[in-house]
Amino acid sequence: MLNKKWKSKPYLKWVASHQCILCMYHECQAHHITIAEKRGISQKVSDFWTIPLCYAHHGQLHHTGERRFWLKLGIDPKDIATKFYELWLKDDKNNMEYVQTEIYDKLLPSIKSNIDFLMQVKY
Repeated sequence: MLNKKWKSKPYLKWVASHQCILCMYHECQAHHITIAEKRGISQKVSDFWTIPLCYAHHGQLHHTGERRFWLKLGIDPKDIATKFYELWLKDDKNNMEYVQTEIYDKLLPSIKSNIDFLMQVKY
């Protein structure tokens, strides 16, 4: 990736335009993966370390704690963020078939085996 923290509002908007990686709900936020790189106090990681999460799962993640949340699900969020960023770099932003097969379909087994945990969202 990049050495300097990369910031891009268009990229964040594009990430947020996708479905939640956990429930496929369509109103999402671009979640910054706080464990992806070193950061200063009150600083976010680079924008390429983002993934789409719905408001409910974004809140659940923060309530649970980033490391614990992803360990519980058996998901590597950095891998997912990398796939989204690679599409952006290739200017292949509308390749929804790739997003479906390489991201959502591959997450399905982890999601199914942790459905009870994912359904405990707090509103």
